[in-house]
Amino acid sequence: MRCSKIFIVLLVMCVSTAFLTSCSGKSSSPYEQIIYYSVESEPVTLDPQIANDDSSRLVIMNIFEGLTRLDENENVVHGVSDDWKADISKMEYTFHIRDGAKWNDGSQLTAQDFVYSFQRLFSASTGSETAEKLFCIKNSEKIKNNKLAMKELGVYAKSADTLKIQLDYLDPQFLQLLSEPCAMPCKKSFFEGTGGQYGLEYDKILSNGAFCVGEYGWEHKNYINLVRNNHYKGESSAIPKGVNIKITDSPENVCNAILKGEVDCYKMETWESEQAKKNKMNLTAFNDTVWGIVFNMENEVFQNRDIRVSMLEALDRKKILKNLPERCQPAEDIVPDTAKVGEIAYREFVGKGMGIKFSEDAKSRFEKAVDSLNEHEEEYYWYYDYEEIEFPELNILCSDEREMQGVVNGIINAWNGITGKYGNKTPVSREELAKRVSSGEYDIAIVPLKPVGESPVDMLGFFESTNQCNVWGFADEKYDKMISDILTKGDSSVIDKMVQAEKYLSENGIFYPLYTEDRYYVSAENVTGIIFHPYGAEADFSSAEKIGR
Repeated sequence: MRCSKIFIVLLVMCVSTAFLTSCSGKSSSPYEQIIYYSVESEPVTLDPQIANDDSSRLVIMNIFEGLTRLDENENVVHGVSDDWKADISKMEYTFHIRDGAKWNDGSQLTAQDFVYSFQRLFSASTGSETAEKLFCIKNSEKIKNNKLAMKELGVYAKSADTLKIQLDYLDPQFLQLLSEPCAMPCKKSFFEGTGGQYGLEYDKILSNGAFCVGEYGWEHKNYINLVRNNHYKGESSAIPKGVNIKITDSPENVCNAILKGEVDCYKMETWESEQAKKNKMNLTAFNDTVWGIVFNMENEVFQNRDIRVSMLEALDRKKILKNLPERCQPAEDIVPDTAKVGEIAYREFVGKGMGIKFSEDAKSRFEKAVDSLNEHEEEYYWYYDYEEIEFPELNILCSDEREMQGVVNGIINAWNGITGKYGNKTPVSREELAKRVSSGEYDIAIVPLKPVGESPVDMLGFFESTNQCNVWGFADEKYDKMISDILTKGDSSVIDKMVQAEKYLSENGIFYPLYTEDRYYVSAENVTGIIFHPYGAEADFSSAEKIGR
């Protein structure tokens, strides 16, 4: 009798457990699990040759696969191509498409699908903003600028499974760039059948990655649901059944959102990291953001190089940066330590300390520079009335984090000593800081720069006159030529050209680096296998797994 009661109790417990598991919608099997993520804005398009926003890139990197891909250590590994050979003397690469490579509708993926994708990328009519990343491909830049016919592009299908790519110059980043969205394949017949809607609706997307967009899986401004692509035959298939990506505002507190089960992982602001550590969450940190001083070059006073440089020479880094929080490290250079040229660590190769140095003579140099503002040739005074240019009251626009105010106060104190004026600061949220700098509502600001790639030119390019991120009014033909040479010539002196450009910015007081800051991604304690990549918003969910659920 006693045994019967025990059996009944155990039976009830088992049924109850099964019922609760069923109601939660979460299976203990990793192959039946759903990963929950969130993005703050609607993807602009899931057309890889056009996409350039973070939300679009995130989805594309999970539903498409290029010739190469990046592993958890940012090393280049096999993607659709399971083998490649480089002939450096001819500047050409030959790629073999893996056997069984298919689109998510089950049709075969061929080398011609890559030929067509590159033709779209470099076609002027496509209007791709990311095409310049692969201008090393033979004749691509000339074709993009309508100076050559498309048939001259150095991309050929030798057979259904063999692709040849010829280069104009050797780019050490080439194989890595082939994992970027802009290098993903595109099937011509499907593209032409979408009536101009390619990448804009769930049924207007044909992908070849570990996931695909589910049927009715994209409700605009609400969610995008990814499901495992059963036709994917890569080195390893996706573990989770799917990824539900909600389109919503960032949660006020990421840790609380994870604890409540609203998301399994998310990007995290640095000041929230301590709470994540206390809750034993998994943190991935990238030290790829550089904070520094910029002057508004639309201001007549700060157009003067000697004023900018003398003000920066008044700053003693050791004093100003002595109390940085743990997540930050002092920075003397514009290009961060994480930058690479191919497999070469840029900073280790070229050294550190290119920035402006502290000088005891800063005050006298500043005074001389201010006096020069109103110096004109004597003959002009006879014909024109000039209003004297006065040095403005100093006001630094900065972020409002309490722990950073010591840095700002140190800068103000140093400048008070050379200008004879009492400076102020305007602390605002990071969002407001970005907004005001973009609209030019500042004279001096402390801003974050986060490059989109590990090449030094990804940081140096922010100061090119045509770059949309150049919001401080710096326009210099000489500097633009330096960046153009780095991007298009690709010869053995490319590192020297990068050093030349970095020194030019430093020596002219265009950007004064103060410190680097860790950027975080966080996932729940029981979530493993997600690969977060630096320099962007990408997360690879294909190996994600929830332990103990």
